[in-house]
Amino acid sequence: MAAEDTPQIIDGIPLINAAKEQKEKGNTAVKQAQFNDAVRCYQAGIAILDRADGHPMLRQEVEEMVSLKSVLYCNAAQSLLKLELYRRALEASTECLKLDANNVKALHRRSQAHEALREYKEACNDAISVQKLGGGSLSKDEINKRVAHLQAKQAAVEQEAEESEDDDDMELVKMKQRFDEIVEKYDLREDGAADQVADWLTSGEWSVTVKRVAQRWKMEEVDAMDFLAWIAKGLEFQKQNAENASQVQGSSPAPDLIDN
Repeated sequence: MAAEDTPQIIDGIPLINAAKEQKEKGNTAVKQAQFNDAVRCYQAGIAILDRADGHPMLRQEVEEMVSLKSVLYCNAAQSLLKLELYRRALEASTECLKLDANNVKALHRRSQAHEALREYKEACNDAISVQKLGGGSLSKDEINKRVAHLQAKQAAVEQEAEESEDDDDMELVKMKQRFDEIVEKYDLREDGAADQVADWLTSGEWSVTVKRVAQRWKMEEVDAMDFLAWIAKGLEFQKQNAENASQVQGSSPAPDLIDN
């Protein structure tokens, strides 16, 4: 290989110093509660360090850049939390953790972002990681209370979801019972009324209204409404099942402190 083709190790010190300057500006902005300015400074510092990507450097400088970039992401996450930009705070924390997996501050800030987004399971997982790492700036009692708090929120959300599902199931049972009562009341089992209404609903050639169903089978309108509702629900289930089957077939294989 010719000498001129040999990759030249670049000097990372100027980039590191410039990024540190942006970090200090950001820290100053945080102390003045100017969080938008702080985020801009931290992002500028990250952009400066990104210029070194793909270039050979001394190991010591690479390690310093990685450490500095993780701090910039973590500090940005703090300011983004203050601005209530929770999704961006989550992303900044995650970028920090890609560089420093055991960064307690980043884990705590990501946990806070998840909690604000009502993602309690993820928030709790991060809080447990903080707990395992000693809690950082949080006392043992504080981190234990936080984990318990998030576990309670997660349990409440899961309970609410189960109750909602139970309510939906009970509603369906009542709809089916009501449909059967109407079929018996008007002796419609052999008349094929349900099949006819289903055909009308799917063909789109006949305007299906409660009044017309009531007139066709001489029903009270309240009965016609419940009769029609169950048939429509059945067609909805059929459509959903067909879509699910299609998706399965399509997926099958073909043959709070800033860092200084």
